[in-house]
Amino acid sequence: MSEPRRADWDERHRGQPPGEAAPFLAAVLKRIPHGVALDVAAGRGRNALALARAGMQVVAVDLSAEAMRSLAATARTARLAIWPVVANLDNFHLKDESFDVIVNINFLDRALFPKFVRALRPGGILIAETFLVDQAAISHPRDPRFLLGHGELRALADGLEIEEYREGLTAYPGGERAFRASMVARRRKSN
Repeated sequence: MSEPRRADWDERHRGQPPGEAAPFLAAVLKRIPHGVALDVAAGRGRNALALARAGMQVVAVDLSAEAMRSLAATARTARLAIWPVVANLDNFHLKDESFDVIVNINFLDRALFPKFVRALRPGGILIAETFLVDQAAISHPRDPRFLLGHGELRALADGLEIEEYREGLTAYPGGERAFRASMVARRRKSN
C-alpha cells in the first residue's frame, strides 16, 4: 500500500477510541479456543481487545502506525496481552500452525485465506466477516475488489470445516444495516 494511503489511515484513526467488538465476534467469542490469536487489519483494536479480555494472547496487525500506537497504549493501561504490529498485509509472513484463532473482520484480501488456513493450528478457528456484493446498492464499500460474491467466503475457507455460515442483510442496534457474509471455520485436528 502506498504511503499516501497509509497517511489517510493514520489520520482516520488519530484520536479515536477503539470502539466495541464486532457483533459477530462478540456472539461467538465464548466458543473459541484460548491461546494465541491474530487480529487481521486490527485498526484501533476493538476485536483484539475483546479477544485479550477473553484471556487470549493477541497479535494485532494493521498498516496504520497511529492505530497500533493507540492500541498499544490501551493494552498497556489495561494490562492486556496484545502485541501491536505495524505491517502491510501484502507481505506479512504468517508462520504455519502458529495461531489458535484468526479474526478477519471488514477486510478482504482473498490471497490471505490460504495463508490463514496454513497458519491455524489443528483445531484452530477462523472467524471472518465482511461485506457482500449487495452492499454496493445501499452504502460503502462499493468497489467490487472489497465485496464478496454469494458463497465466496465459504469457498475461501477451503480446507476448513465450516461450523457457522450466514449471508444476507444484517441489522445492527441503532438501525444500521449491511449486507454481510459471516463465518466460523475450524481446521481439522491431526490424527
